[in-house]
Amino acid sequence: MAFTNHSGLFAAVHENGINATIGQLMLQRPSMFNYATILFTQALRPQLCVPITTPPGGGALFTVEPPLPVLGAPRPLGLDWCLQLSNVSVDLYPGNTLTLPPELDPIVSQQFALHLRACFGLACPNEGVVENLTAEMEAAVAASMLGTTAPPADVQPIPSANVICTCLELFGVGHFQGGTIGNDPQQWLKVRLDGLEVVDLAPSSLEDTVECYLRLVLRLGVLPRLIVPMQNLILDITQMLQGSAAAIGQHVTVVPAPVSPAVPNNPAVDHDQLKVFFNLKVD
Repeated sequence: MAFTNHSGLFAAVHENGINATIGQLMLQRPSMFNYATILFTQALRPQLCVPITTPPGGGALFTVEPPLPVLGAPRPLGLDWCLQLSNVSVDLYPGNTLTLPPELDPIVSQQFALHLRACFGLACPNEGVVENLTAEMEAAVAASMLGTTAPPADVQPIPSANVICTCLELFGVGHFQGGTIGNDPQQWLKVRLDGLEVVDLAPSSLEDTVECYLRLVLRLGVLPRLIVPMQNLILDITQMLQGSAAAIGQHVTVVPAPVSPAVPNNPAVDHDQLKVFFNLKVD
């Protein structure tokens, strides 16, 4: 953190610091990166695709999701599943750490590159379970045809002790953005995803489908949880300045510097660093 010629002060963090923070976040808040049905808290936990270490202070290992429906079943059936994101690392512009696939290389000014591993696990039942359920489904169809159908039941999970895991390597590019959220006037630091590429998945239509889904998981599930009030980046110095100003009967407010010719980007990404510029307002 330092004073500058273009704003009152600025905060900067190197990509190594961001990666270290992500690593700690994955340890402290694994539910932000792991999604699974409730059975993975019990019988299927040993079969998670990637083992999850219990957070030091306790807490959820993953975000609980509903079972995957068996389409067309006469009665609601669901399969247990998990989706886990791991090995997350970030490379800030100019991008000299990660080797990107041709579709995303090179990143441009103000962008960052992202690498992660995504593993999907499906609890697939054995033949004996399927045979028993087949008899139940036939009975349900027969009852429907005879007019003796029972009311629809809750989703019935299909028992399984075998989780099949598939892992993929993903690369993405994105940028940081400052702005307000809803009616809150304070400025927030947000993460935006610009592109995503799955490595070596064929055919291309399957790759496009997987990329579409994982793009939604990141944009709607993971990244919204990573927003940070920009003032929090310099919280200690803000409190110090406010305390000093109060001693002489003044009030100091630290506000993000507006984008201008002097500060063309705020936040800014360059020299492997994320920078946020601030101005001091004295009342």
